[in-house]
Amino acid sequence: MITVSNTFIATAEAITAAGYRPVFVDVLPGTQVMDPDALSRAIGPNTRAIVPVHLYGQMAPMDAIMALAQKHGLKVVEDAAQAHGASWKGKGPGQWGDAATFSFFPGKNLGAWGDGGAIFARDAGVAKRARMRANHGRTDKYLHEFEGRNSRLDGLHAAILRVKLRHLPEWNKARRQVAGWYDELLAGNSIVGPTTHRDATHVFHLYVVRTRGRAELVKALDAAGIGTLIHYPIPPHLQQAYADLGLPRGSYPLAETLADTVLSLPIGPHVSAEAVDEVAAAVRRYMVRSSGE
Repeated sequence: MITVSNTFIATAEAITAAGYRPVFVDVLPGTQVMDPDALSRAIGPNTRAIVPVHLYGQMAPMDAIMALAQKHGLKVVEDAAQAHGASWKGKGPGQWGDAATFSFFPGKNLGAWGDGGAIFARDAGVAKRARMRANHGRTDKYLHEFEGRNSRLDGLHAAILRVKLRHLPEWNKARRQVAGWYDELLAGNSIVGPTTHRDATHVFHLYVVRTRGRAELVKALDAAGIGTLIHYPIPPHLQQAYADLGLPRGSYPLAETLADTVLSLPIGPHVSAEAVDEVAAAVRRYMVRSSGE
């Protein structure tokens, strides 16, 4: 299965857990999602499926990806863990591929009060098998057709998600507003902000900037009482868990550059304009000092 080299390890873990070998491809420089040209070059006779990742709240270019999948007879499973409410050319996750997976981790745009997730599948048979897999491979209390696991979403989390789902559109709108404030206040600096493709509706699960002086910027923001995170510092192909794939540094240059330069600034529907002003001011102060002006 083909996926991207710029993602959390869970994407690759799902592929290996299903008994397949992950094949990584590099990403687009602006949006940092799957590059259809790199995907086209990676498709081979043993390829079975494509797993695009809708990263940071922006969907991959699904029309181009689906065209390649249809040309080569491949299945497409969308990793939509960070893309609740996102869209590409007006269609959301699961409306393009054969299936889509969503995370309800508490920090997601639509989060439960603990771990959880959901699967969307076009094929009723696939949906049924997924439900069985998450419930010990059974159709009745003590009738198990195959080995499964206990991955049920409990009623409490489902009830919380049902209420929060009503507010998701307004929360995503607020996230886009926060991102817009950042875009305006950080413009003109050497720091590189996120790129939103004209065909995408970005829901800004994360607001990710790029800078060569990341370590120093993190220290400066930490000193100002501003927390940041790095998503993600080590690409999957360079993790010890996938050492057997034999992919040395330099295999996916853009993903590796992103791992060395990306930084997530505070974002969420709760973040105020004043808070964004404070963060942006701290970033600008650091950029001025680092440039020697």
